[in-house]
Amino acid sequence: MNTVFLVDGFNFYHSIKSLPKEYRWISYTSYCKHFLRKKDTLSEVVLFTAEAAWLPDQVTRHRALIEANKLYGVKVVLGKFKEKQNFCPICKRHVTHHEEKYTDVNIALYAYRSAAKDGIDQIYLVTGDTDLVPAINAIKEDFPQKRIGVIFPYRKANREMSLLADDHHKTKEDVLKSCVMDRVITRPEKTPIICPEKWIKP
Repeated sequence: MNTVFLVDGFNFYHSIKSLPKEYRWISYTSYCKHFLRKKDTLSEVVLFTAEAAWLPDQVTRHRALIEANKLYGVKVVLGKFKEKQNFCPICKRHVTHHEEKYTDVNIALYAYRSAAKDGIDQIYLVTGDTDLVPAINAIKEDFPQKRIGVIFPYRKANREMSLLADDHHKTKEDVLKSCVMDRVITRPEKTPIICPEKWIKP
């Protein structure tokens, strides 16, 4: 079955924040291939994410990860962050927060459009975010011949999505460990892409 994987980048990132930092230097293509069955083929891996522009060091690391994954065929769809002022009753002042925008809608639309394509047989959502439940329901109703599955990031499993999807998997730490990319990734006629120093295993 020709398969599309749609990765919720920040849902995935927050699931591994407490794990060794080298797991952040992950090949999403290798990770997704782990969940393919023998009769499945990989059509596309799409990463949905956004840049935290107010954190330049983080943006530098994030861009390195994105560029490395693009070399392995990952398509990237960028959302954005929006500033929001919240009043803090404790410190009696307004505090700036940043909210990620568009990601859920981008994933839902991409999943639905993928299901509408004749050449796609199944779609996996790599997320634990139940905001995508309506998208799963719409695909199951409008395209009953297509399979829609969920791959839960590390410790992000939930019952609602497990029961709704045609198939579901949990992410184990040994899978993450096996998908860490090389520290230095060479590319023809360009400078190598190097794993950020903060993510290198001591």
